Amino acid sequence: MNLLHFSKMPFLILKSFFSIIVINIKIIYFKFKNKKIIFFYDSNKRHTQSINYIEDLFDNFGKEFLIFFGFNSPNISGHNNYYIKYSFLKWIYKIDIFLSNNVCDIFANNSIRIYLHHDIYDSPLIDLKKEKELFQRLAKYDFLFLSNKKSTIMFNNFFNKYNSNLSGNIPKIIETGYLKLDYLKKNIKTYNSINNNIVIAPTIREHIKKLSMFDDLKKIIEILLANRTSKVIFRPHPVDRKTHLTLEIEENFKNDDNFKLDISNDYFDTYLNSMCLITDISGTAYTYAFLTKKPVIFFSKSEELVAEFGFNERSYFKNRDKVGIIVKNLDEVQKAINNIKYIEKEIRISNSRLEKEEIYYLGNSKNRMKELISEILIEK
Repeated sequence: MNLLHFSKMPFLILKSFFSIIVINIKIIYFKFKNKKIIFFYDSNKRHTQSINYIEDLFDNFGKEFLIFFGFNSPNISGHNNYYIKYSFLKWIYKIDIFLSNNVCDIFANNSIRIYLHHDIYDSPLIDLKKEKELFQRLAKYDFLFLSNKKSTIMFNNFFNKYNSNLSGNIPKIIETGYLKLDYLKKNIKTYNSINNNIVIAPTIREHIKKLSMFDDLKKIIEILLANRTSKVIFRPHPVDRKTHLTLEIEENFKNDDNFKLDISNDYFDTYLNSMCLITDISGTAYTYAFLTKKPVIFFSKSEELVAEFGFNERSYFKNRDKVGIIVKNLDEVQKAINNIKYIEKEIRISNSRLEKEEIYYLGNSKNRMKELISEILIEK
């Protein structure tokens, strides 16, 4: 621990205590006014995500609700935003709904716990060795809100696999639509994307290493920069922003005007101003596809492992050719880029059809979630 961080600790602890006191006082006051209290918490210490879509969700909840936003990061601002150390959550009382889009182990006291899954599709959840640990953490929730039917099937199978010793003690799984996609679509401007930017967005390197493209990233970027005049935008997962390999790639290509490292919290402009996305098994593939209707290139050197890991029946893998193409080695990368313009129309059609088939509450997730939360509170 560096000295600067250590010197900040007393201040941050006091700041967190102050947040707890203010929140509990407000809760007591507004409970007398019969308001329902919803508390959204982001447990990420670096606050590496945009939560505009969460804030937008609560815009139409009405005066009978009071909404708080808590963060495990001090880098926040806003009227109802509070810095709260993760371990301090247990000192918050009388919350009706505790909502998070990162898995938590500590919660506000006696609250209904809802996990809003951040992925749009049934992409692999975690390294297989860590699945049981994830199950034990998710089992602490009361409800799981998921984007589509295929995700509900995946989570049901996941809980059935590990629930032999916790019969009945699992969350209720509910399909809600994908809130983030609806929000982004609502905010799309008219983009005349005349550039040929290529976005590279791999999954977390430690997620499932054998299916990750991270070890080939440098070579892929070299191939693209050598053969094109367009920008290559590397957008690592937030978890990997400061890893050794990411910093090494940044250092290696920093003097090339056609290379850009994107570590912003919001991918909206980056995705819309691009011609395609290159990824491996990241869930962002289908968010990109459904948002932009542009092709995704799936880099998959170990395709035989997809079946070995039991992923071959998941829609994420079965439907890759409906939103893009699969390349199995480095030699195929440039060829795929060169052929993008010839498959754009076909991909756009199959992509749009798939989106409508798979996401039942497309465009209506906000209303769906409000109705569900209202029902849950009535039954409380």
